[in-house]
Amino acid sequence: MTVNSKTVLELRPNEITRIQPMASLQDQLLKAGLANQKQAKQATKAKNKQARDQRKGVDTGESAAERATREKQVQAERSKQLNAQRDAAQHDRALLAQVKQMVAGCRVDISMGEQAYNFVDGKAIKKLYVTAQQQESLSRGHLVIVGINGDYSLVPAKVAERIAERTDQVLVVKAEAEQQSGEEDDPYANYIIPDDLMW
Repeated sequence: MTVNSKTVLELRPNEITRIQPMASLQDQLLKAGLANQKQAKQATKAKNKQARDQRKGVDTGESAAERATREKQVQAERSKQLNAQRDAAQHDRALLAQVKQMVAGCRVDISMGEQAYNFVDGKAIKKLYVTAQQQESLSRGHLVIVGINGDYSLVPAKVAERIAERTDQVLVVKAEAEQQSGEEDDPYANYIIPDDLMW
């Protein structure tokens, strides 16, 4: 058996030998004509994408179709939530418009008011000028103050009840009839507080 001297590589201590790196499988397939340049680029691109996904922590076992389906489901859920929020806001605006219409139709005229009637709006004390008859109706609970965006109006109590049923975005101030306590030890039991007391 004869050995070709070219196939045997001898390493001698004084001699530097260069070993050519083995061509990649991709290069070998290109040389053999089993793959073209376009397929090689696609394979490289897929390999880089898989490495990038692994670095980012994406599940690489998931196919592109599965990922697209999952993303569509997430987007559909997000759209559904946004639509629900938009519908709720539109419903609130419609209720507020109905309340404004009810107030405009049933408003009691206070343009001739001379007596100040104080009421609380949040943390602030507001003042509304009314007539003596309106002040008595307010203190008895027959008339109610309705406030929409800082605009205050007097409406009948029944209208205010319907308004309170529709929305809580509107301020409704109604005087409550105080019930007398039955305490016998109360030193001020004989003193009755008048309904029209100005504070």
